[in-house]
Amino acid sequence: MNCSFYQVDVFTKIPFGGNPLAVVFDTEGLTSQNMQNISREMNLSETTFVLPSDNLPADFSVRIFTPEKELPFAGHPTIGTAHVLRETGKVFSGNYKIKLSMKVGIVTVSEMGRENLLFMDQLLPVFHPPLDCSEELGKALGLSTKDINSTSKPIQIVSTGLPVLIVPITSLKALKGIVVDTKRLNHLLTSLGIDLICVYTCETFDPTATIHSRVFAPKLGIPEDPATGSAAGATGAYLSINNCLSKNDCENIFIEQGHIMGRPSDLFVCVEKNKDVIESVRVGGESVTIIKGDIRT
Repeated sequence: MNCSFYQVDVFTKIPFGGNPLAVVFDTEGLTSQNMQNISREMNLSETTFVLPSDNLPADFSVRIFTPEKELPFAGHPTIGTAHVLRETGKVFSGNYKIKLSMKVGIVTVSEMGRENLLFMDQLLPVFHPPLDCSEELGKALGLSTKDINSTSKPIQIVSTGLPVLIVPITSLKALKGIVVDTKRLNHLLTSLGIDLICVYTCETFDPTATIHSRVFAPKLGIPEDPATGSAAGATGAYLSINNCLSKNDCENIFIEQGHIMGRPSDLFVCVEKNKDVIESVRVGGESVTIIKGDIRT
């Protein structure tokens, strides 16, 4: 059988920036192993497979695969898939709220009144207790413990659909200098029961950006990710709950990612709070379609 596919760059308005994603259609006859094999062949951080909805409120069902495993949710695949659905006329454009059924539940994507940007609703955040693991992190990332800014901000696991270890770094220079020891990092992430680590600093390339981040997921077959929506949502919630930003700034977070990889990405996060309670987390960005083709299975 043949499947059509699109390749899009997500969280960018410039071709060959952002995070590439393959979106595969005509997938009803594929097994899970077929999907895994296609994802390995694509060799991108994620590939999505669009199916008729098995959940009535949803427009489509979407399964997400990395080269190594299936994920219950991920950010740039959600935004990129919604972009292709709109561009191909499979859903309405404009202010229409796209509902995608995923393993984690139904995820809604909409414009939120901001031209060319699509925003996805993420799950309300789950915060784990702060961790004391600066020494292990330093060894895994090739940093001095002085480069890890854990005295004023916690090292913490946060999830808005996918658990992420969030690590504050003192400077952009230190962030650029990270050299991952894959074996040590995999051991640390495995001991914590997670797959993603997001390191960030408040120093940025663009003076209007809130933070610059890098995300590593070697256990998923992703040495480094140029744009990670799930990590952006978790990090936005982290910045909000730890009082790193004002209320207004929490609703207008701009995260840079991917510059050090040569794939600059812009991610926008809106965290809405009522007093100290987070009521919603949304992550948005632009996408650009690059390739259209067919896969023979």
